[in-house]
Amino acid sequence: MSKKKTKLCKKQNQRIKTIVLATGLLICCCIAITLLFTLNKDFYEIDSRVNEIKKEKKNDKDGFETIAWLKVQGTTIDAPIVGYKDNNAFQTIDKENFLWNFVKDKKLYNQVSISGHNILNLSKQPKIGMKYFSRFDDLMAFIYEDFAKENKYIQYTINGKDYLYKIFGVFFEKEYNLDLYHEGNYTKKESNDYIKQVKESSIYNYDVEVDETDNIITLSTCTRFFEGTKKQFVVVGRMLREKENVNNYDVEANDKYKEIEEIMKGDDNDEKTEV
Repeated sequence: MSKKKTKLCKKQNQRIKTIVLATGLLICCCIAITLLFTLNKDFYEIDSRVNEIKKEKKNDKDGFETIAWLKVQGTTIDAPIVGYKDNNAFQTIDKENFLWNFVKDKKLYNQVSISGHNILNLSKQPKIGMKYFSRFDDLMAFIYEDFAKENKYIQYTINGKDYLYKIFGVFFEKEYNLDLYHEGNYTKKESNDYIKQVKESSIYNYDVEVDETDNIITLSTCTRFFEGTKKQFVVVGRMLREKENVNNYDVEANDKYKEIEEIMKGDDNDEKTEV
């Protein structure tokens, strides 16, 4: 082969190597950009419920009023929150699916407490996401560690604005503990005491900072998970702080979860009794 042809072949080989290298670098850059976008993507995106509140208010009566809306990540919970003036008004609420609190106004307190019925999900192996669920039936999904790791945000809509809360506690409490129903503006001491109670009772350890300056939301429902004992199942979150990212964060079951696992090993008891 002549020197001229040899030189030409070397140039062609070099050109091919350059193209391959450039292509490889381009692919790596694309992968890096995709990963960066994925990591920075919000873990939960707000789907506003402001208009839904306006629509629901058309059905309000003298005894009760639609005051807010609740949506819980990963669940079927997506319902109006009703405030009512007395128990008689509560009995006449004609909405098919609703949650409630005990306040008469639409203020955003630093402690929001919302309750709802669990009528259809009372077994020792609670189901998740059934189409027939309503109100707080699907709150029991948080009893499963895998579910808790994948779903960490609560959306609360009131006064024309959507707020996000990061879940930091899931636990069982004695039924009708009035401390859990105390909605209003807590003092710093009350907030600290409550946050401590939630963390000490939680069956999961959440990597979420919480202090007395944070706004808190408490969701509670009845359960028959503990046979013969009436308890509340409670999920608690704190409001997203200013300029805080809607990111993923670590959740791990702790020693209290061992009792839950043992109970779930028992026979499935699909009770249908209203609570």
